[in-house]
Amino acid sequence: MEALAAGRSDLGRALDLRRVGIYGHSAGGTTAAEAMHEDRRIKAAINLEGFLDYPDGKLFPVAEHGADRPLLLLGTDGFSEKKELERSWSIMRRVHRREIDNATHGVFTDYASTAPQLQSARLMTADNRNKLIGAIAPEQSVPLVRGYMRSFFARHLRA
Repeated sequence: MEALAAGRSDLGRALDLRRVGIYGHSAGGTTAAEAMHEDRRIKAAINLEGFLDYPDGKLFPVAEHGADRPLLLLGTDGFSEKKELERSWSIMRRVHRREIDNATHGVFTDYASTAPQLQSARLMTADNRNKLIGAIAPEQSVPLVRGYMRSFFARHLRA
């Protein structure tokens, strides 16, 4: 990464290592939060409904020690494992936290836009679509997720 940022390639001239952010969904969200905790070069992170503890309840270091840089925990009101997720999310202090209504875990993926299309084509039932992404329409969910992420990083990764 430093070699690229030093300008030894066209891509390197586009990188600004003073403004590094990371995000991930589910296990990737866990990874993003933990990576920020471990790597001081990461200035902000977004966790899209990833657990911050192991199944046995033992906390990952970011949850045990807390976030000392901006961390957004973005979840949904319909996540089937919300109660288990709350074990680790509820102890986090000094974090930003948002929730998307009428949505489930899959709304953070491409399913947000493809599941309604599958339902329209009668390749997916309404019940299965709602289990996968919730009842929220892609015209609402996609800009909402993008907006939360864009505004969070714009605010916390300023030059």
